[in-house]
Amino acid sequence: MSGYLLDTSTCVSLLRGKGRVEERLNKTDEGSCYITDVVVAELIFGAYYSEQVDENLKQVEAFVAELKVIPFERIIHIFAQERARLWKAGKKIEDFDLMIGCAAKAMNLTIVTHNRRHFEHIEGLQIEDWV
Repeated sequence: MSGYLLDTSTCVSLLRGKGRVEERLNKTDEGSCYITDVVVAELIFGAYYSEQVDENLKQVEAFVAELKVIPFERIIHIFAQERARLWKAGKKIEDFDLMIGCAAKAMNLTIVTHNRRHFEHIEGLQIEDWV
């Protein structure tokens, strides 16, 4: 598999119309962008946390419907191995970011994030920032 895995910061920038995410997304091959169910959970949380819950939930649901969602269950072992490696090296990454990054690594996708430092310690991960 090749393509891009959008992290939460990239999705939020796109949904808010910030940066050049939409422009870059339009230049990618159709079907080459993915998100994880972890990102979906974070986006739905954001909608519930917002002032316009119903409007934002509809926006998130429409956005998610346009992308392929990678379930966490597909990358559990890679997540566990990478987390153990990082902890032994004294480097801890927030679990959600590690889950998202490991999904990109497992599926051979480039992670698209505005939080590069959250993902730099994951071995073999390619990172781009579209914001």
